[in-house]
This record gives sequence, structure tokens and C-alpha cells, in this order.
Amino acid sequence: MKKFLLSLLIFALSSNITLSANSYSIFGGTYDYDDDNTTNLFGLNYHYSNYEIDLINVLSINPVIGGFITAESASMFYGGFETNIGPDSIYFNISSSAGIYSNGDGKDLGNNLQFKSEINIFYSISKESRFGIGSHHISNAGLASVNPGTNNYYLIYNRNF
Repeated sequence: MKKFLLSLLIFALSSNITLSANSYSIFGGTYDYDDDNTTNLFGLNYHYSNYEIDLINVLSINPVIGGFITAESASMFYGGFETNIGPDSIYFNISSSAGIYSNGDGKDLGNNLQFKSEINIFYSISKESRFGIGSHHISNAGLASVNPGTNNYYLIYNRNF
């Protein structure tokens, strides 16, 4: 464990931090599209790009926080990291987050702690705005005996500020 923490510290110290514009995304689509509990989904993400971390000049990541709510009152608030891959005009956005989930009247995911894996593709319509489509999977990673997970897809509008 000590070797792992030391390696992580060396890795972090060898990273560069750069400044760029923050942005927000609003998204809406379908929650749990491949199950009987399908419903609508609406959410908001804040992409905190002021502290972009360059990991050994190979990959840049930045923090992201957000949340969503479904038509069945299920909700999740989360935070994690994301990266963009590709040119500025059309690019992939990949993120991983952990958060607190409440099933409301919706699907029971077995635990309040959930993990979200996400992939989006964006098309820049101007220097400040982008449209995209995306999908994310939510699961408790086997921390509870009940772990059905959900698969979701949505349309996204992203804008710098």
C-alpha cells in the first residue's frame, strides 16, 4: 500500500496544471432504456476546467460535478473526472464519477453509493457552444447484493462561460 501511495504521489507531482474555460452541460433523454423501468431523464453538469491536470503529458483530466433527476423521482448527485479526446470540432468526452443515488419511485439500484461511467460525442457549433449525444451506465460496483445497474442515453448542450 505504501508503494502504491508513493507511486501516486510521484505521478501527481509530475503532472502539469493549465487554465482553460469552465463550461456547463444540460442534458435530457431516456433513463434505463433496456429495462422495464424506462423513463425520462434530465440533468446538469458543471465542467470545472480551471484546473486541468496533465498526467505525464499523455492525458489531460479535469473535475466534473453534476446531477440528474428522472420522471420517477430517482436522482443522483456525483463528482469525478473527465477527459476529451479528439480535435476541437468533433471530440469524445469520457468521464467516471461516484455519487449519491436516491431511487425515489424509480428503480432500486441496491445502494445509495453509485458509480457512473460516461461517454459522449460533441460537435462544436461555435467556439463557446457544442451539441452532443451521450450514454452513461450507473452501478454500485457489486457493493450490494442487489446491483441491476441502469443504461441511459441523452442529448446534450454544452456551453463555456
